[in-house]
Amino acid sequence: MSVQRAQFEITSTEFIDWITYLDDEEGNRIRKEDYYLANIAAEVRRSYVKNPAKVKLESFLMKFKGKDVSKRPKMTRKERTKRAKSFWGALLKSPVRKK
Repeated sequence: MSVQRAQFEITSTEFIDWITYLDDEEGNRIRKEDYYLANIAAEVRRSYVKNPAKVKLESFLMKFKGKDVSKRPKMTRKERTKRAKSFWGALLKSPVRKK
């Protein structure tokens, strides 16, 4: 989807709501890369201990505390507009590849 089409189909308020939602979700989940890096750390640790079977992958995964979205102050309409304009402005200034 092109930037122009996205701007036409999505309101700035809806866009900001999606960005906020995705920011909240990003911090609350463990991704594939996290497992990969935890596995590397576990293997390194296993090479230094007497009993490598006791080293568990789960002990190398980070625990995330959920954010309480209800306590976050609401953005005003002016703040939402400013955030959307700055985002779309940055996208439009980036070079577009011609086909």
